[in-house]
Amino acid sequence: MLKLTLNGQVEYLSESDSDDALRRYWEAKSAGDLTAQLVRVEDSPPAPPPPPPSDVRALIPEVLPPVPAGVVSKQAQGRISEQERWLSASGFSVPPPIYAPGTRVNALGEENFRLERRRIEEMPYFDDAADSIIDSIRKEEREDHKVRLKDLALSPRGSLFVGNSDEFGLEVNAFNQLAASAGFGGGSRYLKDLCSAELRAANVNWQLAHRPSRTVVLRTRLGAGGHRHVFAVVTPTYAPVDTDQVLSVIRPALADAHTELVYDGDGVKASALFMPDEVIDLAAGDIFKVGIRLDTNDIGKGRIAITAVVYRNLCLNLIIIGEGRQQTVSQVHRGDTERIVTSIHEGVSVAREKVADFLAAWGHARTLKLDPIETFEEWVTTKRIEVPGERDKDQLVHVFLTAWAKEPGHTLADAVNAVTRAAHEHPTWSLNIREALERRAAELVYVRA
Repeated sequence: MLKLTLNGQVEYLSESDSDDALRRYWEAKSAGDLTAQLVRVEDSPPAPPPPPPSDVRALIPEVLPPVPAGVVSKQAQGRISEQERWLSASGFSVPPPIYAPGTRVNALGEENFRLERRRIEEMPYFDDAADSIIDSIRKEEREDHKVRLKDLALSPRGSLFVGNSDEFGLEVNAFNQLAASAGFGGGSRYLKDLCSAELRAANVNWQLAHRPSRTVVLRTRLGAGGHRHVFAVVTPTYAPVDTDQVLSVIRPALADAHTELVYDGDGVKASALFMPDEVIDLAAGDIFKVGIRLDTNDIGKGRIAITAVVYRNLCLNLIIIGEGRQQTVSQVHRGDTERIVTSIHEGVSVAREKVADFLAAWGHARTLKLDPIETFEEWVTTKRIEVPGERDKDQLVHVFLTAWAKEPGHTLADAVNAVTRAAHEHPTWSLNIREALERRAAELVYVRA
């Protein structure tokens, strides 16, 4: 191959054009072209550069320096605009910021972000906290007893007899519910706080004896000293799906979140929380934290609720915070318990999906640790990953593990990467299967294994 340079312009020619190339070279030299050159080269000529786009800036990522506090940041504006799209798609309604969206926070706002990040990092992980509560509740050894009101009797010391044998302690809430069930709920404060023990027992027992046809369920648990107490009195239609069962159902989906979780004996109030490590040009209008709230009630006075929550900074010091909420479960204790459990399982998955865009943008998949073997087995068994025609689950797991071994890692992102690699490298999978697996892999970025 020949390399001909004329007037500073390079041209590559084949050996068959050598005569013409030599002629042109000597003509250029004779005309005084100091750049004229003709040499033989062994390698192929470099590929010509692509034609410039109509707007060269479109191919150059914009790297902007941080803006001062109180100044609108283009990076923050673009980020908040994208967040607005995610919020709308998930149905969130969040208050607008007080300042122009994208206005960078001041030094106090930056410090408050760091303090909140540290506060959440110091919280326990949801699965650890949930395990502790589950263990506490199961140690209560709860039992439910269906009884007739006329078979109950209150002793002067405040315990409750069932027939001639069982004797239970009676918690305050349960006493109020018993009074309401027996039809004298309005006088429960009088009986509880103002009557003597003997008068209260006589009064309550008279009321109970005159409601012979009514049936209730006494919810009991072990209390101090190993004595069994009635902690709630509910109707026979009450469907017991207690806090320990709820936590067991939702624990896998929230295991990677830090949590505030409080059990008060009646139920739990919990918030599973996520935050990014940092936000460039943190600004008014930024969603800087997301979470999933859980409320349970085991005493017949509430329902099971699961709610996705986003937190928006409305000012420049990260003090005025707006919330957007999307409730995905609001379940009363009525009906089939299996159906209730299913609704809880589906509801927490939907809640997580509603904040999934934020978790993905914050690189959460790269921080979520997991065991690849357990993860692939769970995905295949629960059909989070399905391949038409592949019925051997063990073989399918082996395919993903083989792909994972080529680029191993112990995060959710590594497991998802193995799925996409397998989709492209498995020799017998069609294009449709590959595309389906790629779509599913994108969804799995948002789901705890």
